Amino acid sequence: MQPIWKKMAALFSVAALAILLIWKFSQQKAPPPLLIPLHTIAKEDIIPPGIVVTESTTAVSQSSVSTMPGDSMLAGYGNPKLTPQSDIVLLAHAISNFLIIAKQATDRPLSANEEWSAALRGKRPGIQPWISESSPVLDRGNHLIDRWGIPLHFHALGGKQWEIRSAGPDHKLWTADDLLAKISG
Repeated sequence: MQPIWKKMAALFSVAALAILLIWKFSQQKAPPPLLIPLHTIAKEDIIPPGIVVTESTTAVSQSSVSTMPGDSMLAGYGNPKLTPQSDIVLLAHAISNFLIIAKQATDRPLSANEEWSAALRGKRPGIQPWISESSPVLDRGNHLIDRWGIPLHFHALGGKQWEIRSAGPDHKLWTADDLLAKISG
């Protein structure tokens, strides 16, 4: 018969191992959203029939170009040559990277569009701006918007994961044409 202290030590070891495994699995992060290679997208999916694409010859001065990290990650946001889904994926990547840099932002519940916008623009205590006020993802009221100008919907999934939802071309949430991406931080 084993002494009680050996039984207690064995029980403690099993409990410690169980706690370690639970902690390890809770710390695993979801993989970032996948980008769709442009060569796999049909031309008609990029530019729908009836849409006329024109090019501008206006030069952009170097002084007007933003140096915010999120702005460079959102280059191409709303570009008619890219799919609407690519906009949501670009934003998901920009926010995921923001959450890596601004770790304190992950401790705060960010579920409203206004909260995400404020955090990304550096309007929260201790957070540096990630996107500029002139970012193509912002409307005049500083809401994060899709390419149709409709505010994006953010939903906290728990475990430092969120879902970004665009109402899609019909401008109505929770319909078949909604666009989705998940972010984690």
